[in-house]
Amino acid sequence: MKDDSGLSNLDAGAADQADMSRPPDQLLVCVGSRVDCEHVIRAAKELATTLKSDWIAIHVETPAPLRSNTDRRSVAHNMALAERLGAETVRLVGLDAAEEVLRYARERGVDKVVVGRPPGRRFLANLRRNFLLRLVSRSRGLAVHVVSGEPGLTSVTSHAAARAWDWRAFSYSLVAVLLSTVLSAVIFGRDNLSDVIIIYVSCVVFVSLRYGYGAALLATALSALSLDFIFVKPYLSFSVADPRDALTVVVMFVGALIISSLTKRVRDQSNMARQREAITSMLYAMSRELAGTLGIDTMLRVTIRHLHDAFDAKIAVLLPDASNELKSIAVGPRSFEIDAADREIAAYVWQNQQSAGARTENFPSSSALFLLLRGSRGKVGILAVKPSGRQAADSGQLQLLRTFAAQVGSALERGQLAEAAQRAQVEIETERMRSSLLSSVSHDLRTPLGVITGAISTLLQDERYLDTEAKRELLDSAHEEAERLNRLVGNLLDMTRLASGALRPKKEWHPLDELVGVALNRLEARLQAREVTVNLPSELPPLPIDAVLVEQVLINLIENAIKYTPLGSPIELSAVAISGGVEISVSDRGPGIPLAQRGQIFEKFQRLKPDASDGGTGLGLAICRGIVEAHGGHIGVDDRAGGGAVFRFVIPIDGVPPAMGGAWQHE
Repeated sequence: MKDDSGLSNLDAGAADQADMSRPPDQLLVCVGSRVDCEHVIRAAKELATTLKSDWIAIHVETPAPLRSNTDRRSVAHNMALAERLGAETVRLVGLDAAEEVLRYARERGVDKVVVGRPPGRRFLANLRRNFLLRLVSRSRGLAVHVVSGEPGLTSVTSHAAARAWDWRAFSYSLVAVLLSTVLSAVIFGRDNLSDVIIIYVSCVVFVSLRYGYGAALLATALSALSLDFIFVKPYLSFSVADPRDALTVVVMFVGALIISSLTKRVRDQSNMARQREAITSMLYAMSRELAGTLGIDTMLRVTIRHLHDAFDAKIAVLLPDASNELKSIAVGPRSFEIDAADREIAAYVWQNQQSAGARTENFPSSSALFLLLRGSRGKVGILAVKPSGRQAADSGQLQLLRTFAAQVGSALERGQLAEAAQRAQVEIETERMRSSLLSSVSHDLRTPLGVITGAISTLLQDERYLDTEAKRELLDSAHEEAERLNRLVGNLLDMTRLASGALRPKKEWHPLDELVGVALNRLEARLQAREVTVNLPSELPPLPIDAVLVEQVLINLIENAIKYTPLGSPIELSAVAISGGVEISVSDRGPGIPLAQRGQIFEKFQRLKPDASDGGTGLGLAICRGIVEAHGGHIGVDDRAGGGAVFRFVIPIDGVPPAMGGAWQHE
């Protein structure tokens, strides 16, 4: 059944029965730890090229390969070769390698499987052919191609096992058998053979659990020989007088051998479970921390820390800047600096979207591995990993590293999208503020300028035709509008200081009644048609405030009451001491504030009546809130009983105020 190319089809009938509706566009090659697997991989590459199909290199990690680190290094080498030749590499974990390969092949729609024929002596080859026979017998529609190994190549596993012997474990095994023999001889003697067998079997189980399969085999053989030599007649001889005793020795040997094999299987499965748990835990820990992290810099610190701990490697991340040039991000001692050669490799990865560096076909002489970080919208950066010497020699975790890289790429893309959304929100807010400011300039600032300009022009041109009273009225109008313009410009400047954080209150102790008096004096002209009631208890303590700023709050609140209430309606100022401070209120008898607008009335450029001709810039209440919050207080508005609105703000009192002329002492 072998053709000239060295490929033999063990299941030609199965290929004829394959589902013709499925396009034959994928090929799968089984990768193991043997040296001749390189020849199998290259043959699979040639077949895929001939068929013009994609191909997948798959390795199934079962308990058996766990007995040697050399096996894992060989698998890593073979998988790296397949990747360099253009294969998609996949690693699976399972107890039955043949079943896992077939399951994955059917999931991916693969119709051809390439596997190597085991070399070696007839007996060993038959043992190794177990996987091949199971694969062929269960293929059901898959074409299985078998590639002969290159002559002269031997199994890495057998040599690795010879090199991996642990002489200390064998010594402990020998000691355990000696102790079991002495214990059996002292306690049971030569008349209780069944009890002696139990001791020896227990010894084999202990050695298998503690020191591994090789030591358990040695303990099994030594236990059988010790039983025959010491406890079976004729004593001190390896011959057996009674055939039943010979059967007992054989049964004990076979039983101990089976038990040690089962113990090894359980131990290997436990090791695999621990490995899977460790991998899952590492991925979960990094994913969970990245999910709760905001900001690209913080995400990079989390990424570098987790990858350093998982792979014992130095990590660097390169992200594109505004001009799409890669910029190295190094955070802390877990990172490494990117030199000129590394930048060249990173640029290649970014341009061609292929892995490069160590253990790849591109720039294999590099000490670092460069992987492309991808998100759902495309490439987001480059991950550079520089393993330690130990890890580089024992690396079989490229697929795991790519899984980590996929998580990192998704997280960085999320961070970039969040930053872009934040920038867009800032731009929207800036544009809204700019529009509001331009609206204010076009109306609220131009109106007083127009009045002032008109009054002065009239005085200049028609001065000889105007009497003294008319001139006085024009000057009063110009003066009033100039003051209005001054207030508008002052509000804009105050809002700018608040937004930039430059407004810092210079707190000193002041009595509240003085501030109220100053505010009312400044607004005396506008309050002539109003009844103003001031209710300030004499026992109010002085306040730690910036007098100029709090005076501005009072003026803005009173002006707000004047502007939005009927002419001649009363205004009331009151204050009351509360726990931890003083609450100050400005009440009016106007229409009040609608409930829907109370949450927005203290925002910038918010006006109760946006189209009112005398509405101002909508900054007065926003400035009040900024000043009060700068003092550590808070401000709000409520309905007033009987109609109207009540604006309340609280100024906290920290520390002990000085005695104000002996009128008040803080208790």
